[in-house]
Amino acid sequence: MIRTPYEAGGFAFSDEKMMEKAVKEQEGIRYIKKSSDMNDPKMVYELYCQMVRQRIFETPVGYTFLYDMQEYLRTNPSILNDDIPAIPVVLHKEYPNKRNEGQPRPKDAVKTKTKVIHKKIEKHVDYKPWFRTSVTISIILFFIVIGMFIVTATSDNINIINYENALIEKYENWETQLNEREDRLLEREKELR
Repeated sequence: MIRTPYEAGGFAFSDEKMMEKAVKEQEGIRYIKKSSDMNDPKMVYELYCQMVRQRIFETPVGYTFLYDMQEYLRTNPSILNDDIPAIPVVLHKEYPNKRNEGQPRPKDAVKTKTKVIHKKIEKHVDYKPWFRTSVTISIILFFIVIGMFIVTATSDNINIINYENALIEKYENWETQLNEREDRLLEREKELR
């Protein structure tokens, strides 16, 4: 097999420029592995997301490192797979197809468009503050309702709760007033006789 003079990280490159990029990426990967705790899933996740966001790697050497990190994160139960962003790939025309080189392109060739699918990334939402707030509000409302029942039960105004008692008291008062009047009338009658 013919070896190309431009090799780095187990990959053969068609030009020196791409090989130099791969060598720099390889050095950067070594530095990251030495300076970071690669056994801590949260640290690996933060590094991975930062490198994907900044699109640091452009060669297969870097993509392989990112893929290894991605696989480590996918197998870790503390990181949700939906939270792991995909690796953005920049395609370079490194390996021209020798068979088609120099041949004119057919007129009816179909151009393929790459579709970029934006996946909505759901963030972890901490529901504990919301839960505490709703429980606190529920307890406050519960005590307000209890207070309203107490005020209603002890109030002098006629309402549904004390309606029957109020009617009985009202009729008893009328009865006592009528009895008093009747007694007065009977006394006047006796005086007049």
